Amino acid sequence: MSNFNRRTFLASAAVAAAASRLTAAADARLRVGFIGVGNRGTALLRNFLEAKLGDVVAVCDIKDEHAKRAATLITGAGQKEPTLYTDYKKLLDSKDVQVVVSALPCDLHAACYLDTIAAGKDLYGEKPMCLTPEDCDRVVKAANASKQIVQIGFQRRADPRFIEPMKLIHEGELGDIVEGRIMWSNSWGPLGDWFGKKARSGDWMVEQACHNWDVMNWANKGLPVRAMGLGRAGLYKTFQPDRDVHDYYSAVVEYDNGAIVNILHSWVAPGQNGKFTKEFNDEYTRLNGAKAGIDFNSGVIAYRKELNVPDKIAHSAKGVVNNTKLGLEAFAASVKTRKAPVATVEHGRDAVLACLLVREAVYRKQPVTMKELKG
Repeated sequence: MSNFNRRTFLASAAVAAAASRLTAAADARLRVGFIGVGNRGTALLRNFLEAKLGDVVAVCDIKDEHAKRAATLITGAGQKEPTLYTDYKKLLDSKDVQVVVSALPCDLHAACYLDTIAAGKDLYGEKPMCLTPEDCDRVVKAANASKQIVQIGFQRRADPRFIEPMKLIHEGELGDIVEGRIMWSNSWGPLGDWFGKKARSGDWMVEQACHNWDVMNWANKGLPVRAMGLGRAGLYKTFQPDRDVHDYYSAVVEYDNGAIVNILHSWVAPGQNGKFTKEFNDEYTRLNGAKAGIDFNSGVIAYRKELNVPDKIAHSAKGVVNNTKLGLEAFAASVKTRKAPVATVEHGRDAVLACLLVREAVYRKQPVTMKELKG
């Protein structure tokens, strides 16, 4: 065999072997461990099982009733009884676990995510990624230095109701972005347990609003530069004495492109059990530009009347969209193809930075810049 033919043969063999490994990886069923199966973790588990994305071989939760509920869901889906753990590090030590889905309280995210990456497991980690800029930087550095797929739980980044409108926004459909509006008017609270403790949740500016700030960062292609805000806490002390999160706040945030975003975030909306709950309970994320505006919940783009352009729906999605399932499906696809996830650690970090900027402005009751926050 000539040197040329030998080199050609070896190169062809290498390509064939690589293709074979890729096909095998794509066809293999994921072997997954779930860490934290409370409310959100159980929702992720249900969707993972319904989408038939792999075998759930292990579950970790410090509450026995949570773990047993998860095991029942897994066997009810026709899978084998999972191994149950109360220490997530023992789950990470298991060679049977290839992939981790984690939904722990927010203050445990950084340590768990760093441990999971160090253990060589791919990770779907719930939002917010971390609670401090320093922890965010550590997770970004660890993820980028590894070969692991790390996707943060911003399911809107897998949702056509956001993906397709964002393409239009970036192509100039709205014109220059002028303002954004975020609303959380919650009549189904207040929530207790760790949700009511800012050291554990990051307060509502982080725990709940991080979805919205991820969308605003996405639309504006960057981070906000300054914020001002006010708020109130202590309204529910009578029946939640240790509650120290804000019950209401509002803030104004400016982006580098000049866009100004207003957020109103409240847990004092009435009507939880009343006839007119829907009149006070509301959530939306909207953007207005010089030419048009969009409401992401409905997908409607409305144009200025001077343009004489008919309003339209900005996405092709039909019927009910389950973006939790879409997010998990996107993650499973990334694990199998080794392509970048739809919601990266950089997205996770930047959303947290925007949240912390708002939180600092509300806490200090004075303007705060991103430069100050990072400094």
